[in-house]
Amino acid sequence: MSETVVAQGRAEVDEANRRFMEAFERGDAASGAALYAEDAVVLPPDGPMISGRGEIEELWRGLMAAGARSVNLVTLRLAGSADVLHEVGRATITIQPEGGEVNTQTVKYVVVWERTGRSPGARR
Repeated sequence: MSETVVAQGRAEVDEANRRFMEAFERGDAASGAALYAEDAVVLPPDGPMISGRGEIEELWRGLMAAGARSVNLVTLRLAGSADVLHEVGRATITIQPEGGEVNTQTVKYVVVWERTGRSPGARR
């Protein structure tokens, strides 16, 4: 993959991740889920596979209701081609249930970004 493709892909992934983190901080599960492809799959730790944008929205809505307040996404590795990128990263989720103490959980993630039109669409 050329340096130009990597730089452009990195900028697109960083922008999508920024939008996801902002939606999460607003408690906006719908906007966060809208960044996923309609047939995306999420593999939550210690839980069943979640398929489809609607179910993914419910996953995020449930986590937010349980006290998840923010998420910080860090891309550790990005590789692929102009049409498909593979992102490996680390997510730190800040959780504070009502009346409870602040806790953080760090998880790893992999995203396959497929280009749809002018920008990649996420399949997580």
